[in-house]
Amino acid sequence: MGHLYKYSLKKLIRQKDGMFWGLAFPLIMATLFYVTFGSGVSMEKMKSVPAALVMKEKNTTFENFMDQMDHGMLQVTEMEEEEAVEALKNGQIKGIFYSGKSPSLTVAGSNMAETILKSLLDGYLQNYTMMEGIAKENPLAVIGAARALADQKEMVENISVKGRTMDDNLAYFYALISMACLFGCFMGLTCAMELRADQSALAARRSITPVNRFSLIISEMLAAFTVQFFNLCVLLLYMSAVLKLSFGPKWPFLLPVCALGSICGVAFGMFIGTLRLKEGPKIGILVSLSLFMSFLSGLMYGKMKDIVEHNAPVLNRINPAALIADAFYSVSVYDNPARYRMNLIMLAAMTAALVLLSFMMLRRERYESL
Repeated sequence: MGHLYKYSLKKLIRQKDGMFWGLAFPLIMATLFYVTFGSGVSMEKMKSVPAALVMKEKNTTFENFMDQMDHGMLQVTEMEEEEAVEALKNGQIKGIFYSGKSPSLTVAGSNMAETILKSLLDGYLQNYTMMEGIAKENPLAVIGAARALADQKEMVENISVKGRTMDDNLAYFYALISMACLFGCFMGLTCAMELRADQSALAARRSITPVNRFSLIISEMLAAFTVQFFNLCVLLLYMSAVLKLSFGPKWPFLLPVCALGSICGVAFGMFIGTLRLKEGPKIGILVSLSLFMSFLSGLMYGKMKDIVEHNAPVLNRINPAALIADAFYSVSVYDNPARYRMNLIMLAAMTAALVLLSFMMLRRERYESL
C-alpha cells in the first residue's frame, strides 16, 4: 500500500493540468479578487443593524428597551406591518420586531445581522422572565435587580456579539476556497480513469496485475487527497500571510473544513470518473457542476448564498460548496459551534456516499477483452 501511495503521489504531482487547477488557478483568482476589491477587505467593528419596530400591542418595557438599543447596536425605525415586510423583502432592514405582550422577531436570513437581532431579543426575554420571577419570590429585590439592568444599552456595547462583522467582499474569498476544494474533482477523475481498463492504457496494464483492487483504489484516493489538501493549505497561507485576510482567532478550526472539502472534491471526481462516458463529457460535467455549485455559494455574486437560503434553503444543504463556505462563516464570523458541526456532518455524509458509490462501481468492473 505504501509503495502504491508513493507512486500515485508522484504521478499526480507531475500532472501539470491537475496542479494548475488545484493550486495555481485558485492563487491567481485570490490575487485578482484582492486587486479588484482593494485592501479594504477585512473584519471590522460591529455596525448598527437596521431593524423595524411594529406596534402590535402596547408594551412600554419593550419599547424602552428598543429606544435604548436605537443608534447603538440597532438602527430602529417604527413602521406599519406591511411597510416593514416590504422593507425586509427589499433588504432595507434585517429584521422586524413586534411589540406586544410577548415580543417576537421575524428575519429573512441567518447571517451575522440576523443572529445579533435574535440574541438581543433572547436577552430581553430572559431578563424579563428573570424580573417576573424576582417579583413573585421577593418583591423588595425588584428595585435592585432593575438598577442592575438599567443601562442595558451600555452593557450590550461592552459585551457585543463577538464584536466582529464581515466585509461583504470577504464572501467571495470564502466561495473561492469552496471552489478550490471542489476542483479536487479533476484529480479524482484522473484517478478513476486510471483504474478503468477501458479508459486508459495504464489502467489496462493495472487490471492484469495481481495487486488487490481495493488497495489500488485506496492508494489513488489517499494520494489525490494529500495533494489537494496541501493545495488548500497553501491557498489559506497565501491569503493570510500575503493578502493579509483575516480568518479570525479560531482559524485552526478551518483545517478540518479544508480536509473534508478536499476529500469531497476528490470523491466527486472519482464518482463522475466511474460513469460509462468518454473523457470529454466527464470533464464537461465536472466543470459545469463545480462552477454552478460555486456560483450558488457566492463566487460570482457574494449574496447569492443568502438568496438561495431565502428561496430554496434545501440547495444550501446539498451543495458542498455552500456547506464549506458556511463552515468558514461559522468559524470566522458567527463563532457558532453548532452550525459549524452541522456543516461538517453534512459534508462528511455527502463525502461518504460519494466514496461508497465510487468503490462499488470501480470494484465491479470486469472486461471480456481490452
